[in-house]
Amino acid sequence: MTSLEVGTEGNLQPVPYSGQIIFTKSGTMSVQAMNPDANAPDTPYTSNGYEAFYGTVTVDKAARTFVVTVKSSLVRDLIGQRLTRVFQVSGDKLVLTPADPAEGFRVTYKRF
Repeated sequence: MTSLEVGTEGNLQPVPYSGQIIFTKSGTMSVQAMNPDANAPDTPYTSNGYEAFYGTVTVDKAARTFVVTVKSSLVRDLIGQRLTRVFQVSGDKLVLTPADPAEGFRVTYKRF
């Protein structure tokens, strides 16, 4: 992860997260991310400044979206949810935003 921004479009603010996203050829993905502030308030995706989930993923290349069905998660309320993300790939850079702008984030990853 090279950056995480939260807020509304046009008013995204950087958050000091680090982490990774992994996609497998077998159709799964996992996310691990951490805010260095262990006292950061919990969000629908985090607990104690940490985010971790795993699930099956279906990619729609034409629509530039994917849906991950959460199979396990640090935040148990996410289990069973289907999360739709919009993606943009440019060279080694992947930018993800939620399909629902109300979720309010943009995260950027660099491929290694």
